[in-house]
Amino acid sequence: MNVYEFHKSNPDIFQQFSIKDILFLYYKCPQKEKILQLHSPYNQLTFSITGKRIFHQGDYTYDVSENSGFLLRRAGFLQEMDDKIKGWELMAFYLKDDYLKEIFNEFRSHLPLSNLPPPPKEMVISMDINDSIRNCYLSLIPYFEQKGPLPEKLLEIKLKELLYNVFTNPKNRNILSYINNLTDGHTTPIWEVMEANYMYNLKLSEYAQLANRSLSSFKREFEGFYGTTPGKWLIEKRIERAKSFIETTRKPIGDIAFENGFNNLSHFSRVFKNKYGNSPSYFRK
Repeated sequence: MNVYEFHKSNPDIFQQFSIKDILFLYYKCPQKEKILQLHSPYNQLTFSITGKRIFHQGDYTYDVSENSGFLLRRAGFLQEMDDKIKGWELMAFYLKDDYLKEIFNEFRSHLPLSNLPPPPKEMVISMDINDSIRNCYLSLIPYFEQKGPLPEKLLEIKLKELLYNVFTNPKNRNILSYINNLTDGHTTPIWEVMEANYMYNLKLSEYAQLANRSLSSFKREFEGFYGTTPGKWLIEKRIERAKSFIETTRKPIGDIAFENGFNNLSHFSRVFKNKYGNSPSYFRK
């Protein structure tokens, strides 16, 4: 599910403002399923106010609990409810690359850019929340509760203040490094996007969007790097990862199929048997 489109098309569930293609959100998560597969086509800055969710992105797991936050790069991910903590109140901002670069350049002379760490490879970049950051995003809550439109200039000033505090927090140098790299014109390599996201059941056009490329450019660059088509490569990678899960975990076969990009259990079993000679259940035995 494209979580950006879902949020934007349901304003009755997700309180929101929109300026300059930036989507501001404040809501209590309505999730009912134990786990959801989602993908975000834009950078997503998220602040957890109360409650908890567990994010799985590739082989990484992130506990998103009260007073925590993260920057989610364009990526697929699994969003899981905690068995003991069902609720989740959060504020989130969808920020396109061009806007992040614009604000970064506006603040550049005030940012601690010397001796930055290498840009992070992870799609989810954890954030340190200090008092200045927390006060910034909490101060936006009353605006969501007001009726009628608000001055766009006011909302942008509040967002800039929030981003400034995130950027200047010395514990958020990984985020600063990522945006600095983005501003310098770095294009995320195809392999980095695919290795982090192949386990999600996305269309090729959605993978192209995560890679910030047109579909034709994505296919051409993919085949030039991997020497095969995206469809063949995705099946091979997903089935290998599923085999590893069967060998090393006691998860139900249906869960393993879902977590490796197979929404149809019969299809997964057929592909697995063609590759390894036995059904997933028999292989486990």
